[in-house]
Amino acid sequence: MNKCKRCNVWVKDDTMVCPLCHTILTEEKSKGHKSGSGFPDSEFEYNGARYVDIDSVADKRFLIQGPGYPDVKKNTRRFRKAGRILLFISLALEMLLVFINYLTFDMAPKYWSVVTGGIIAYLILTMWDIFSRRQGHIRKIYTQIFVILGLMILIDFALDWSGWSLEFGLPCIIYGLVLAIIICMSVNSSSWQNYLLMQLAAIALSILDVVLHFTGYLHHIVLAWIAFGLSVLLWSGTMIIGDRKAKNELKRKLHI
Repeated sequence: MNKCKRCNVWVKDDTMVCPLCHTILTEEKSKGHKSGSGFPDSEFEYNGARYVDIDSVADKRFLIQGPGYPDVKKNTRRFRKAGRILLFISLALEMLLVFINYLTFDMAPKYWSVVTGGIIAYLILTMWDIFSRRQGHIRKIYTQIFVILGLMILIDFALDWSGWSLEFGLPCIIYGLVLAIIICMSVNSSSWQNYLLMQLAAIALSILDVVLHFTGYLHHIVLAWIAFGLSVLLWSGTMIIGDRKAKNELKRKLHI
């Protein structure tokens, strides 16, 4: 029978990893255990509980308070409850701001409550990303990039569209993405090929920025060309240095 020394629990099946903390189990045998049983001779299991027979009192059985599985979902339930409370408070606050915006619209004809709603939504999403363990850091970077871009466009639209969110915001986002890729590749140098698709995403955004300038929607084309040059330079360097490993990773990811 295997035992987890970290959680101090016995695991009756043949698994070699603790289902609670994922620590490697150790095979131990306690004195007085029956063959094929995880309990001493005087103990037995009934309805999931451990009991002991007392010879002197034939009709009485006493529950043994042994170490059981810890409540690993306790912190998760607390986190979800706190998240729901925070969501309710945020919705109530945004409703109040929308009402104030409606009352003062004649004095200041701006939809500033849309801006506050976007900021509140971004903060909630960011906190969820920070504390969530289901998503990897690559997906979190994607989420942050597109949410920030959407928030800037929303603010620009609410404050009488002037195009600054795409004129200056989009190139800055591309610069930040390139910097994030370089940092991630430096930290996870053994898995640098995992960031090839992020480099393609940076190139795609920079191409979109250049196209918007050529169509006449934007005017400061220097920022767009710098973003395009940085993203292409990073991609080229990765493909040249990575050589066959980078090409194989692209074939595997893109199914080509």
